Amino acid sequence: MASFNVHLYSGFICGAGFSTLGISVYHLNPFQGASVFIMATTGALLPDVDSDTGKPLHLMFQLISIMIPSLLLPKVIPLGDNSPEWIISYFTLSYLFLFYGVGTLIKRLTVHRGIFHSIPFSILSAELVYLLFVQSSQKLALIAASAMFSGCILHLLLDEANSFYFKHHLMPSLKRSKGTALKLKSDSIVLTVCIYCLILYVATVIFHLYPIVF
Repeated sequence: MASFNVHLYSGFICGAGFSTLGISVYHLNPFQGASVFIMATTGALLPDVDSDTGKPLHLMFQLISIMIPSLLLPKVIPLGDNSPEWIISYFTLSYLFLFYGVGTLIKRLTVHRGIFHSIPFSILSAELVYLLFVQSSQKLALIAASAMFSGCILHLLLDEANSFYFKHHLMPSLKRSKGTALKLKSDSIVLTVCIYCLILYVATVIFHLYPIVF
């Protein structure tokens, strides 16, 4: 498979392209453009959260453990007293739970190049990003979701391209990993069914609550 740095830099390039397009053509503001850049870069690393090295998982959950509590803060503030000690406790406990709890669980339960390393997971990630941004604007949501999906697919394509090598520096040959990156299912039937059910469920939520209007 392609190296972590290759995926990271490809995410930077993909993110720069989408953010430039969004700012210059669709008139996104700089903060929206930066968010699109982050989504594309995240997408370019996301399929490797089940990596054996743990480096992508570590970086992803560093980001997730900060972003999720921040996004939920307006909803949980009414549950506390909005004091400094309450906010510090909230962020600290949320970070520890997500990074050390959920992150460790995913690392132990996932198999490298499993369902996270697939086209369906890329679609589900894009749907969730659309839901995340649609309350700001549908235009931003569509661009951010497209950036996430493109980043994920770019990752899969790079890994698939890396399945080729030249035997004895002359003969094109295939590695055993051929076909394990750009796939529509995992070896687990249960996980495959679950991911497709989630895709349909989130799509239903989107079209009922936030129908896409072109």
